[in-house]
Amino acid sequence: MNLDSVRAANRASFAELVTRPDRDIDLARGALLIAAAGRPHVEPGPSLAELDRLAHLVGTGTGTDASIDGLVERVNLVLFRAAGFRAAARGRGAEAEHSLLDVVVDRRVGLPISLAIVQLEVAWRVGLPLHGVGLPGHFIVGGPEGLLLDPADRGRRLTRDDCQILIRRSLGSRLALTEAMLRPAARRAILTRVLRNLRVARLAARDWPAGLAAIELLEVLEPTDIEHSRDRGLLLGRMGRFTDAVALLGAYLELAPLAGDVDQVRRAMITFGDRRN
Repeated sequence: MNLDSVRAANRASFAELVTRPDRDIDLARGALLIAAAGRPHVEPGPSLAELDRLAHLVGTGTGTDASIDGLVERVNLVLFRAAGFRAAARGRGAEAEHSLLDVVVDRRVGLPISLAIVQLEVAWRVGLPLHGVGLPGHFIVGGPEGLLLDPADRGRRLTRDDCQILIRRSLGSRLALTEAMLRPAARRAILTRVLRNLRVARLAARDWPAGLAAIELLEVLEPTDIEHSRDRGLLLGRMGRFTDAVALLGAYLELAPLAGDVDQVRRAMITFGDRRN
C-alpha cells in the first residue's frame, strides 16, 4: 500500500471517529490516529494497553479513599511521580514528538495538551470525571467544584490567579482570564488543538508529507476552513505535485478573492505552473 493509500485509510478512520457525538469520541484513539498521520507503522494497541496499566495502578492503590481528592492525588502520584511523565523542556515544545501520543506514552515527555490527554484517559478509566480546559497558550485539566490541575507541573492544583499567570507567561500579554476560558473543552476541540500544534511542528521541520497528513486531518474537523485546502496546495507544490497544487490554489482564489495572501498564492501558482510537465 502506497503512502497516499495509507493516509487515506487513516483519514477515513479518523473521520468515522470524530463524527460521533462528542461524549462518544475515544480521545486516546483519536490522538493515536493523529500520531499515525504520516507514520504508517504506528499501532494503537501498546499505548492503549499502557494507559490501561497505569489506570490499574491507580485503581489498586486507592484503598478506602475513593473521593475525588483521593483519586486525583493517586492519579498524580502514579503519572507524575512513579511513571515520570513531565513537560517538554522549554524551547523544545515545537518538536513533533511531543504531540504524538504513542511517543509521549513511551518516553513520558510531551506538551501540556499531550500530558492532559494521558491524565484524562487514566482518570476516566477509574471513574474520575475530569475534562480538558483550553486556556490560551496553555492546556490544563478541570474537574468537579472548580478543580483545576496543571499536567505540565505534575498535576499541581491551580487557582484562577495561577491560570492568569500561565496565560501571561505563555502569551507574553495582559490578556485577562475570563469564565469562558475555563469551560470544558470538547473532545473534538482537543484533537483540533493537537493537530494545529503538530502542523506547526511538521512545517517547521520541513517534513512536507507529514505536514500534509496533519492538514488533511484538520480538514476532516474543519471542512469549511478553506485555508486548509490552500495549505495542501502549497505543500503539494513543495512535494513536486504541481498540477494538483495549481488546481487547489486556483480553487482557493475563487473562494477567497479578497484574502490577504492572494498575491503570494498567485506567485506560487505561477511557480508551480511553470514546472508542470
